[in-house]
Amino acid sequence: MATATLRPARIRRAFTLIELLVVIAIIAVIVALLLPAVQQAREAARRTQCRGNLKQIGLALHNYAEQYNTLPPASVFSGRDTAPVHSATDQAAYGWGTFLLPHLDQTPLYEQLNVPGLELHLLLQQASLRPLTQKVLPVYRCPSDQAEDLNTSRPFSNAVYGNTPAATSNYAASMGTVWKNSQNWLNGRQDPFGLLWGSSRVRLQDITDGASNTFVIGERSWVDLAAVWVGTRNYQGTGDVGFRQISATTDSKINEASANATGGYSSKHQGGAHFLFADGRVEFLSENINYDQTGATLPERDPGLTAMGIYQRLARRNDGQVVGDY
Repeated sequence: MATATLRPARIRRAFTLIELLVVIAIIAVIVALLLPAVQQAREAARRTQCRGNLKQIGLALHNYAEQYNTLPPASVFSGRDTAPVHSATDQAAYGWGTFLLPHLDQTPLYEQLNVPGLELHLLLQQASLRPLTQKVLPVYRCPSDQAEDLNTSRPFSNAVYGNTPAATSNYAASMGTVWKNSQNWLNGRQDPFGLLWGSSRVRLQDITDGASNTFVIGERSWVDLAAVWVGTRNYQGTGDVGFRQISATTDSKINEASANATGGYSSKHQGGAHFLFADGRVEFLSENINYDQTGATLPERDPGLTAMGIYQRLARRNDGQVVGDY
């Protein structure tokens, strides 16, 4: 009888602690190398989407201009003549973001707001209608900016309005190089030199510097309180709950950390911000674009236009100055 040969059991060799640490270190290095590339790819996609938003807004602006033969005003208060003594409860007015709704596939919302028939200050006094102003519209949001859905930094802060925070927007209309409220324009024809301001009616042919040399909308980040799309709490004001809710000027640099920044342009994109020009194209302007502080606060056409930097000139529709390379 043959006897079975006993084979020695195979010994499985486990990783040593040092080998395990080496593998973990290699994986960490690979992740460290890949993560920036992944983040850059995601940011590139977000930037593309942001540009797409502005492209849609640009198309809506041109459709509006074709229908009405004028660009929309930054804001309009049609009931001003019926309210001679204004108070904090009757100054809220719809803004350009609302006027473009029918051209952005938001006709039902426009009709629910009853824009032609119900002033914003009256709508906000009806609690059942206030949620309409809080509808989040992706076309008005930069995907790179982690802003809150409701802009609690620029609320319709009034007890009669229910202290309502409206939906956030990351895009602000270009008033120009100086702040002017509706009354400055209606009563004194004081021109801020941009494209959209209170009760403005700028036609494309009024942009004598050329539509390709004048921007109409730009970005503002949550760091600088962003914006809202529905309108302004105070159509006579230019503060954080006045025209800064929907508009901007070039009285501060792009991405500048200053007291004026809440009324300027900024973004979470590294190095600058996107701007929609009146010809419909979208450009990324560097935060280092030529800017002349000397000309930042000059309100009139003459003297001083030559002191303005390229950035300021791009915000003016009719200064007649050569823009230059940027």
